[in-house]
Amino acid sequence: MSSARLSGLFSAPRFAALFAILPPLFWSGNFLIARVMRDDIPPIQMSFWRWVAAFLILLPFAISQGRGQGARIREELPFLCVMGAVGITAFNCFLYAALHTTTVVNASLINTLAPVMTFVLALALLREKLRAVQVGGVAVALAGAVVIIGRGDLTGLAALAPNRGDLLVMAGLAFWALYTVLIRWRPTKLPLRVFLAVIMGLGALFHLPLVAWEVSTTGGFTVTAAAVAAILYFAIFPSVLSYLIWNKAVAVLGPGRTGMYMYLMPFFGAVLGVWLLDEDFFLYHLGGIALIMAGITLVNRKAHPG
Repeated sequence: MSSARLSGLFSAPRFAALFAILPPLFWSGNFLIARVMRDDIPPIQMSFWRWVAAFLILLPFAISQGRGQGARIREELPFLCVMGAVGITAFNCFLYAALHTTTVVNASLINTLAPVMTFVLALALLREKLRAVQVGGVAVALAGAVVIIGRGDLTGLAALAPNRGDLLVMAGLAFWALYTVLIRWRPTKLPLRVFLAVIMGLGALFHLPLVAWEVSTTGGFTVTAAAVAAILYFAIFPSVLSYLIWNKAVAVLGPGRTGMYMYLMPFFGAVLGVWLLDEDFFLYHLGGIALIMAGITLVNRKAHPG
């Protein structure tokens, strides 16, 4: 099948809706493999090599779109540096560090807070108006996260030491929310592949001081077939393919409809974690995700006319 015919096929809403399932699945697989490889690859080096590989894979495709874009890249360079630091370096380093100490199930469920955290940051930075029902939605969603982090023991929460990995997931989500809000605040004028290649390359560069620190404190890692396969998975599926498919789906289906596919992540994450890693799924996980989903519904609830 020719690339033009494939592109036309993907532009059909029913096929775009089918393909939009893939990014949440690939991102859940990212959680799974990072958890499996936690004893083989240190977290910062895991993130660094993921984005080096993703940059090198995307670069040839970005070059074809990048001709004549040099002046625009220089004009947007400060913004691109911020996006690389926030959306590539900070978010992924926190996520991979988290998966060294928390489960795929917990990380996937807490990850559903991303829309709420994005909404709260948009309120603060973009000065969007907040309605009472949305305040309630934020509170309900945060309560769901507290249930998961507190392992269902809300009475003894003050005395309970939360899992460090759960808190790192929350920190990483804050950076992802900031990345999302910044895109909305100042949309780039660069072609998509050029924009992604530039922030991936900058994000990889910003890892270097952190990599030097990690190597000096914990050492490097042994390059094995499993390590190479993991890094290639990270680079190809949750990085290059997911970003390209996701942006195409947004263009065809719209951001609202596409955004709903993010709610498949807790399902995929829980299934993969329980099935492949024999992780536990408790009633408090179910209660927590129910509260988060209820909160997201309230946050996204449209105001009644009048």
